[in-house]
Amino acid sequence: MSTTITQTTSKNELVKWINETFKLTITQLETLGTGSTFCQIFEYLYPNSIQGNKIIWKANKENDYIKNFKTLADAFTKNNIQKQLDIQQLSKAKYQDILDLAQFLKSKFDKQTEKRENYDPIEFRKVEERKVFTPTNRKTVSTLKDKTNNENTTTSTHSLLVKRPLSKTSTWKTTKPTFTKTPELNSITEIINNAEDDEATKVKKIKSLFI
Repeated sequence: MSTTITQTTSKNELVKWINETFKLTITQLETLGTGSTFCQIFEYLYPNSIQGNKIIWKANKENDYIKNFKTLADAFTKNNIQKQLDIQQLSKAKYQDILDLAQFLKSKFDKQTEKRENYDPIEFRKVEERKVFTPTNRKTVSTLKDKTNNENTTTSTHSLLVKRPLSKTSTWKTTKPTFTKTPELNSITEIINNAEDDEATKVKKIKSLFI
């Protein structure tokens, strides 16, 4: 008798149940046509029946919806759930098919004697954020590997390139070229031929010509 009552659960009641239990904000049942929420509901009813990383949480095309419903159908089979799923109709978000499946799972939920008290629906969905991103889709660099000491160093993208500003007091020093004075040959000859000077005096005079 309880099954009959839950099978006629209204659309609004189903939306309220899903939002409160799984911390969502859906307004229409057709939103469940992506299949991801149905997978989460089933995993709640049958713990560990579906791994979070098998669900395409950000599904935005029909091919992804179909994959989610196939994952759900496999879980039905493994847990001996005697219900056929029309994957094509569900992936097209056909209202009657979505409503029927939502009512079916709600009836399972109502029959569940023990609720999962420590269950965190948001944490379960965060598996999408924990996936390892490849360099092609990584937008920011969070950690850099220090090859010298094998330590992980957290570095922001702004500190990757450091431009050292020039000091205001620093100036370019230029070296002036030095020129050697070359005396004229006639001056040297005159000093040498000067009979009045001794040798030491002649040497001093010649050296002075080069200064």
